[in-house]
Amino acid sequence: MKKIITLLIALLMTVVMAGCQKQITASINYSDMNENGGGMQAEMPAKSTLKDLFDELGKGTDFTYELDADGYITTICGRGNDELGYWEITLNGDPIDDTIGNIAIKEGDNCNIAYIPNQDNAIVGGWEVAEVGRTEFEADEEEMFKKAMEVVLGETYEPVCVLATQLVSGMNYAFLARGTTVTETPVSNFFVVTIYKDLEGNASLKGISEINLSDIHTRADVDENILGGWEVRDSGKPGSLGSAEAQASFDKALEKNIGVGYNPIQMLATQLVAGTNYKALARGSAMAVDDKPELYVMTWYEDLDGNSQFTDIQKFDLNYYISE
Repeated sequence: MKKIITLLIALLMTVVMAGCQKQITASINYSDMNENGGGMQAEMPAKSTLKDLFDELGKGTDFTYELDADGYITTICGRGNDELGYWEITLNGDPIDDTIGNIAIKEGDNCNIAYIPNQDNAIVGGWEVAEVGRTEFEADEEEMFKKAMEVVLGETYEPVCVLATQLVSGMNYAFLARGTTVTETPVSNFFVVTIYKDLEGNASLKGISEINLSDIHTRADVDENILGGWEVRDSGKPGSLGSAEAQASFDKALEKNIGVGYNPIQMLATQLVAGTNYKALARGSAMAVDDKPELYVMTWYEDLDGNSQFTDIQKFDLNYYISE
């Protein structure tokens, strides 16, 4: 009888141990306020909780979270619920209504974590390259640009305007252009394209310099002849900012600015925040002094109520982008 009981106990222990060692497969995904994120499918012990799954996701990734004293989540990836939005956590499509340490997971469960923006606030994002506004060219400038750019492969360039010219034995031109890669997923940005036109009218490409919209080179007032013979063109035409809304926003910001008159040349980029940031290239000159015009990078902010103000005005360092 003792042998039978011992055998039954051993068999029961084997079943219990097998149950303890059983693995289940669950998945977890997350996306932050910039729609960056990741996910994984993990094998977990059968009696795991949602907290265990969170911890598994955090191994070897940037995913982090914090809990309060009661076990409820306060922040995910260093960000809590705020005026811009909130974190939504669902398990198999249903919002969780308990602490993650109290929620058991089972085979095939799927957890999703996402930052949801409030309807009246936009998500902070990167700068988005603007479309080309309406421009005008003199004589054969546009045709000259296209001829000189025929040697370039892998990217297409659309001329926006002539930023400056330099009289040499012939003429140098500094064009602002919008370039787009010829790829499955095209990427666009703005460039300064330098072209030389000789005395016979032949045009040749001298150089192409990309404008990093997150780090545009600007300069301080050090020398009125800083451009070294380059003369800023009389640019700045209606429609350069691409839309009536953008122009109205620029004009509102301009009302609070005195001393220099600015004419926009091209909207470079916009950025959605709780409102909108704008970045444009403009031609500016002192209103009361007979100074030569300069090129400016102008950044301004428009809030959700339509109020606009300049947040940064810097002189564009054309020399940095010109290829000699």
